[in-house]
Amino acid sequence: GTRTHAVAMDAVPLIDAQTAAILGSVNKFAIQQHVKWIDNCIEQPNTYTIYNLETHQRLIRVQEQSECLPRLCCSPNHGVVLQFSALDPSGTEMFPVITMEREGCCSKLCLGNAVCCDLCANEAFVHAGSVLMTAEHPPGKLPKHNVIGRCKVPVPFGGGLTPTIQVMDRTATSDTHWANATGPTCFGGCSELCCSVPFAVHRVANGNGKVGLDLLSVATISKIKPKTLGAMARELLSDSDIYELEIHDPTITPQQRATLIGTALLMDYMFFEKDMDCLKCDSQGNIVFNLFNMFCCGVLWPCTMSIPTRG
Repeated sequence: GTRTHAVAMDAVPLIDAQTAAILGSVNKFAIQQHVKWIDNCIEQPNTYTIYNLETHQRLIRVQEQSECLPRLCCSPNHGVVLQFSALDPSGTEMFPVITMEREGCCSKLCLGNAVCCDLCANEAFVHAGSVLMTAEHPPGKLPKHNVIGRCKVPVPFGGGLTPTIQVMDRTATSDTHWANATGPTCFGGCSELCCSVPFAVHRVANGNGKVGLDLLSVATISKIKPKTLGAMARELLSDSDIYELEIHDPTITPQQRATLIGTALLMDYMFFEKDMDCLKCDSQGNIVFNLFNMFCCGVLWPCTMSIPTRG
């Protein structure tokens, strides 16, 4: 909800005052991916709208920029640049707020496989303002002078049996690992129809990467289960998802909140962008239900059940 006390300050404030006010005044965000039914045939750039969950006010529009061929051939492991634009009450875009980039498998050749080195690990940078993708600066290679945060899968093993994303904050000299977002071992597939998927965000102790046992979660990122039959049909037939980010600790700064929103979107590309993840037909025409995916060392292993359609 809207806080009445002062907004926490960033160590290196790079976002403008309007953006800081938008991010710092909301504790519950909803992130809704737009439905694009043609997506199941031809992969389209993603679009998201970010809302104030309590007032349902539209805050930010997010539009993916990506090259056509990698998106068609390599999705969801293609390189992306996400442009965030503030919205007025009518939903009209006003001004750019932040930019996020994720390097894809054209240059990180092992992306999407077991995490054994940096070439296998997903990583996203969050920048203040608008930073455009060009031929000289593809995703992952944008200028880094306005970076406000970073989120990265740990190397090696990506968290083992626990999907983990490390969250970094910009400091005066480098960046500081200040939190881990961790999720369940099993999720996705048909289990998404009846279960939300929570990722708890915990502060790490003194930047050493270890979560203290006495530290409560400072935020929660959740992929939300469908609440209506229409939403269930959308879940079955598209890769359009809804996420919620709830801030539990009001001392989280606006730029840290921006990085947590970026973390939620990185999760979407990493874990929830598989087309027809619940059911599909195999080459023999059998109906295959994916009950859930099991995470191990950066790879999602589907647990499936096949129903033959022929005698």
